[in-house]
Formats: sequence, structure tokens, C-alpha cells
Amino acid sequence: MDRTLRRRAGFSLIELTIAVAILAIVVVAVMQSFMVQNKAYTVTDQVVEAQQSLRAIAWLLERDARMTGFLVPEAAAVCAIDASNQPDTVWFTDADALDPNGQSRPALGAEVTNQYVGNTTLQTLAVDDVVLDRTGAGAGGFYDTDGDNIGDADFIEDGGAILVDLDDPARGVACGVVVAVTANTVRVDFRTAIATPPDGDRVILVPAHVYEVALNAGVGEPQLLRNGRAIASGVEDLQVALFFDRDRDGQVDDEGLPNSERPGEDGADLYESDENDNRDLREIRINLVTRTRQEDVETDEGQFQTQENRVAPAGNDGYRRRVHTSTVKLRNVGYRGTAT
Repeated sequence: MDRTLRRRAGFSLIELTIAVAILAIVVVAVMQSFMVQNKAYTVTDQVVEAQQSLRAIAWLLERDARMTGFLVPEAAAVCAIDASNQPDTVWFTDADALDPNGQSRPALGAEVTNQYVGNTTLQTLAVDDVVLDRTGAGAGGFYDTDGDNIGDADFIEDGGAILVDLDDPARGVACGVVVAVTANTVRVDFRTAIATPPDGDRVILVPAHVYEVALNAGVGEPQLLRNGRAIASGVEDLQVALFFDRDRDGQVDDEGLPNSERPGEDGADLYESDENDNRDLREIRINLVTRTRQEDVETDEGQFQTQENRVAPAGNDGYRRRVHTSTVKLRNVGYRGTAT
């Protein structure tokens, strides 16, 4: 009878304590393993997302850079705002808006019929036509600006515009953002300027795509904007360097030195749109930096990636980053002769 009672007595307190302790150790180990794997998955997923986004926007930027100057004066092909303490802003002419069919003119553009004032202000420019390729196969414009589902202009609100003096292309270009478009006017918020052209000079305005980074005052993810519309998140820097052959000796000289033919790169002068003749432009180097959506507080390599002449903020912020650099040869600029 005693043996029977002992078999029915169950576990002792010591045995239960040992079993619970072992179970706790196993649960803790499993949870730690799960947390490590989940964190690794999250980091990998964010890095892949940043890299895929980088590929897509790099392709779009390279495409627009490669086509810039298409059917417009080559002197108006590119404009940029070069900064060392923030992202650059760059304009490429809008090849999408122009129809090459039936065109006989080598350089299309909207001729400005009133006086352009040489400073960075909001200006309303009267032009001969807001449709640049009206003599071609298409009579209408590429963009619908009045909401009637019919294209009526080759300029678009929040898009870019580049202005050049065709009679003196060496004075550079002015560029800005289009605020409004009517039948014969384009209102432009100029971000850069050239000297006021003399009366009688042919002043031409061409549509452009404008790329800039919106840092959102440090709140939320930085975004890359194209014509005022966000096309990618997590893009924290855009830097450009331009390669000129100013002495026209067939090569780009003085890499990384002041007064070099490579403004915008590390050690060289800042690019100024009113100091360069785009007819001498040969290549442009584009640098993009993307970062993950969330910081990783455990990494000690989360440092800002400096490109070209950008000065990086100090310290480790925990973000993982990817960098893409590409150099684009401008197929529509450099050897076309004189525009008419």
C-alpha cells in the first residue's frame, strides 16, 4: 500500500522548480534567437529596399541626363545649384515633351518676347508659344495645363525651366521652377540668374525636369523630388559634378583643383550656372545616397557618406546607407555647331 501511494504522489516541489527553470531557459533562448533573426530580417529588408530604390531613381536620372539637350539649344542643356552643406539641385531639359517627327529646326525653344530681369525672382515671361514643337507632327502640347484632357503646353507647373541668351550663350543659363502656364506666358520662380541680356538678343526658355532632395526639416524620411513630386523616399543626398572642356583641347583638365574644368567635385570650384557655357559640357557625374527607413542603434558604421564637395555632418546616426555614382556622356551636347 505504501508503494502504491508513493506512485500516486506526483512531482515534488524541487522537481517542479527544476522543470520550470529549464523551461524558462529554453523560452528565453528561443525568444532571443527570434529577436536576433527578426532584427536581421528587418535590417536586410530595409537595406534591400534602399538599394532597389537607388537603382530605379539612378536609372531615371541617367536617362534624363543622357537625353538632355534633345531638340533644344545645347547651351540650355543643364543647370544646377551646387551646395557643399546640403543636396544639389539639377535641371535636365525635358525630352519627353518634344516630338522629333517633322522637325527641321536644330534648336527648339519658346522665345521670350518681354524683358527677362537678371535676378532670382518670380517672373512672368511672355513667350511666342508654350508649345515648342508645334511645327512638327503634333499640333498640341505634351502637358494638359487646364484640365480639359487635351495637351496644350510643353511646360508643366512644378516642372523646371532653363533660360539662355542664344546670342551670347557664354553668359550661362538661368533656371527655376514653373509656377503657372497660360497660352503665351510662363511664370517662373528663378533659382539662378544670368545678367540681363541686351535689348534685341534672342532669349529662349526651354522646359526641364528638376531634381531636388526634400529633407523635410529632419522629420520623416528625406525624399527625392522630380518636378515637385516625390519619386523615392530615403534619398538624403544628390551631388553632381560637371565636366567641361573650356579650352576646347579635346579633354577635361585639372581634376580636383580650383579653376578646374570639373566644377562641383571635391576640391574644385562650385558650379555656377552663369559662369559656364554648356556648349563645352562633356559629361556629368551623378551621386545618390539612400538610407534605411529606420536607424540601427547597434551599428557603429551609420555615418553620412560624403560625395563630391559635400561636407558631412559628424557622428554616427545608426542609418545604413547605399551610394550610387554614375558618369553620363551627354549625347546631345558638345559637337552640334551653332544653333539657329
